[in-house]
Amino acid sequence: MSAGSKGHGTKHFKIHTWTGYGLIIGLLGVIPSVWLAAGNGAQGIVDWLSTPIGALGFLAFFTAAVWYCKLEMDEVIMDYFGGKLRAFGLLKNKVVGFILWAAVAFAVIKLAFLG
Repeated sequence: MSAGSKGHGTKHFKIHTWTGYGLIIGLLGVIPSVWLAAGNGAQGIVDWLSTPIGALGFLAFFTAAVWYCKLEMDEVIMDYFGGKLRAFGLLKNKVVGFILWAAVAFAVIKLAFLG
């Protein structure tokens, strides 16, 4: 084990655990909110995301979800690929996750705060 990789697994596990907790806690808020908002159709969801509390709650949940999925895919890439393909896969996973998160974050922030 090289000095640079020491403790990476522990850090990865802790972040994975905390994002998992974020997903569970976030689901307890997002599911009932979406359920109530969906009573008014698509416009109800848009109205809910247009409020600061709805937007920030959803964005926190979505951030945890994207991060959790990124960490899961990192594990798959690290288990099945090596060398340059592993490095490329990890970089691609990071970039795709960020683009997905940034697109949703922009849309939600624009809806709630920039009208």
